[in-house]
Amino acid sequence: MSSVPETPAAQPLPAPGQSPAPRWRTLAGRALLVVASVLAVYVLSQQVDFADLWQRLRSADPLWLLLAALAAVLPVVGSALSFLAFAPGRVPFGQMTLVQLATSFVNLITPASAGGLALNVRYLTRRDIPLAVAVTVVGLVQTMSIVVTAVLVVVLLGASGRSFSDAPHVPWLTVLIAAGIFLIAVGLLRFWPWGRALAVRYVVKPFRDAGPQLRDIVTNRKRLALATLGHLTVTLGFVGVLGAALHAFNEGVPLVLLAIVVIAGSAIAGSVPVPGGIGAAEAALAGGLKVAGVEDYEVAVSAAVLFRVFTFWLRVPIGWLALVALRRQAAV
Repeated sequence: MSSVPETPAAQPLPAPGQSPAPRWRTLAGRALLVVASVLAVYVLSQQVDFADLWQRLRSADPLWLLLAALAAVLPVVGSALSFLAFAPGRVPFGQMTLVQLATSFVNLITPASAGGLALNVRYLTRRDIPLAVAVTVVGLVQTMSIVVTAVLVVVLLGASGRSFSDAPHVPWLTVLIAAGIFLIAVGLLRFWPWGRALAVRYVVKPFRDAGPQLRDIVTNRKRLALATLGHLTVTLGFVGVLGAALHAFNEGVPLVLLAIVVIAGSAIAGSVPVPGGIGAAEAALAGGLKVAGVEDYEVAVSAAVLFRVFTFWLRVPIGWLALVALRRQAAV
């Protein structure tokens, strides 16, 4: 009997409207993933004291640890909803959720969440969304996050009876440096002929072409409502994780103060040019909990460490798996 030749394994199809990537680009992407994986493992081994972490986990209430783990899912879902709200066309919720998980991995090796922002832009452009629109979508999500957070701070400070001097510290030095870099870039593009030509070709023209599409996005009330819901879900999830971490050590803080601590901790960690806000986030959260009423500083530190474990460190290996899955689907 003649044997039937084996059919070669099917390769993942490219994204809609995309041509297959050149072989050199595929190899380069794999090499970059390997390098990023090695860097992530190195950072984890240097920054995490596993013996100390195990001791803290042993003294915690397992039920509250489980609730903290469940609450840690909400920020990922909320972040995916925020991007879906502004993304044009039909974007799969499951795939967008994978992208948000993958940002935890790439943010470990890039400062100020730059890797996560770039990954979101890359995913949107792979779905045949013009680069100008993709960049604007990511910018809208970040802007909406700032607006929602600012409103929350005002409401929470009013509800807690605190003054605006208790609001999260604004990193003015970072803001001034960013503003200076922006003004220098604008000056180069305005007065340098070659830079002006590049700006027209790669910025002005793409945004002009995408103008009607962007206008429909920012004026759609349903999209704005979904984006607001997404950002509120992110904050609610973080507050739930920190609250459960505190209860795991038989401590508690009023919900309003807990939310202020989470927002302040995120603001401080985001202003430090360190990948993932490592060190700064833990210190800010522990100090905030102490000010909010946790008398035992060791308990505050333990709760802050557990919060970071569930919202950052555990996401790193999960994010790596998500990134590998996305690459196999040719989605990024």
